[in-house]
Amino acid sequence: MKTRLALLVVLLAIGGVLPARALGTSGPAVPTPTLTDPPAGVRGFPLWDSYYDLKPFGYTEHEYLVSGTATNAEGATAPYTTRIIVTRPASPSAFNGTVVLDWVNVTAQFENAVDTMEAREMLMREGFAYVHVSAQQAGLCCTPLTPQVWDPVRYASLHHPGDDWSFDLFSQVAQLFRNGPLSSRVRHVLAVGQSQSGSRLYDYVNTWLPSHPNAVGLVDGFLVHGAASSTKTFDQPLPSGIRVLQLLSDLEADPSPVTPQPGYRVWEVAGTAHSDYFIGYQSVFGHGPRVLTGAAKVDRAAYGAIIDAAGNYGAEITPLLATCTVAGATMPMHYATSAAIHDLDQWVAGKPAPPAGPRFEFDASGALAKDQYGNAMGGIRLPPIDVPVARYETTVCGLGGITVPFTDPEIHALYPTHADYVARMQARTDAAVAGGWLLPPDATDLMRRVCDASNRWSTPPAAACAAA
Repeated sequence: MKTRLALLVVLLAIGGVLPARALGTSGPAVPTPTLTDPPAGVRGFPLWDSYYDLKPFGYTEHEYLVSGTATNAEGATAPYTTRIIVTRPASPSAFNGTVVLDWVNVTAQFENAVDTMEAREMLMREGFAYVHVSAQQAGLCCTPLTPQVWDPVRYASLHHPGDDWSFDLFSQVAQLFRNGPLSSRVRHVLAVGQSQSGSRLYDYVNTWLPSHPNAVGLVDGFLVHGAASSTKTFDQPLPSGIRVLQLLSDLEADPSPVTPQPGYRVWEVAGTAHSDYFIGYQSVFGHGPRVLTGAAKVDRAAYGAIIDAAGNYGAEITPLLATCTVAGATMPMHYATSAAIHDLDQWVAGKPAPPAGPRFEFDASGALAKDQYGNAMGGIRLPPIDVPVARYETTVCGLGGITVPFTDPEIHALYPTHADYVARMQARTDAAVAGGWLLPPDATDLMRRVCDASNRWSTPPAAACAAA
């Protein structure tokens, strides 16, 4: 009764049910798994829930246990129970109709929702629903920061048969939002994943969908982010209607050609690391206290302070700039991730395809070429790479990187006054917006940070900042 009541509340809150989408594919439909509410457990809240209060943003979240029977590539079946955390606008009228499924990363042997953490500002301002999907076995057990160890009572029923079954499991989660009990008002479903998760999504598109046509159409578009193991091509044409945008950092740079397809785009973002400061800072100072000590969710002001610090692009000096992997690399990939998901959503809705990104440049040895400041050449160039105040050492820590700020004399030699710096950043920011690499609200956020960097100069702050 409790589960059915919870589902009824979700359906009523979201609004009227739209007709189920016809997939137009052969074979039996992908099964719809069952949903139940987890018990309160020892902790009383989900692992990796929002670390800040969602209500001031007009959002709410709900964790479900998801149970069904999955099939692997060889046709063997296995029962499973995993979990999802659904974060959505509290008001039906605020929902834009798109659900983003985040295949959360488990490389660290616990779950990390990289893409929805990076793009969360955009997701909330544009009315997306986004979902933490525990698709892989390592995310559920058995280290201290996995659900079954962190709260063995709340998550006692979880059971994952292994990653061979993760593709069908993920398809069944998508089915919940496409034709199942969570499909109300849903028009489009996107899937995003970074690093290992990006590789899994690449394999899902490249190998699983061609052999499982009944799953085609459950997900409209894929963001394959930082998947170093994948290539910039597919073994066969993408299924009709599928859109894929591949987002790459310096670590994944290689000179292999992109095989063009109508539904495929590649964005290579210069100066970005595989793992960056924006994620690391939120993980330590946002999720850390809640997960490790049970701290209450922070209020909107405290959340804003965390995001302000996390968005440092190297203009503000802090010891964390030299902290590998946990923080370190500050080139703002989160702006590119937000633009990529925004553009992918527009693309699957029938709007024009996003532009194809310019490619990285390479030296005679085949290594990523560097400019006079030691930063990557070519690729999509966000404003801090063309108007630099730091060197972005993006590959010195394996999956992470560090930021080496320029000294004040070095900065003053490049930009004699704060006004000079603001003018040059404004020009490059305007160009990035015009090129489609930076969303206008993120451009405003970046220029606010540029104004805040006035303490690096002894001259007065730029008049443009005072006017703003």
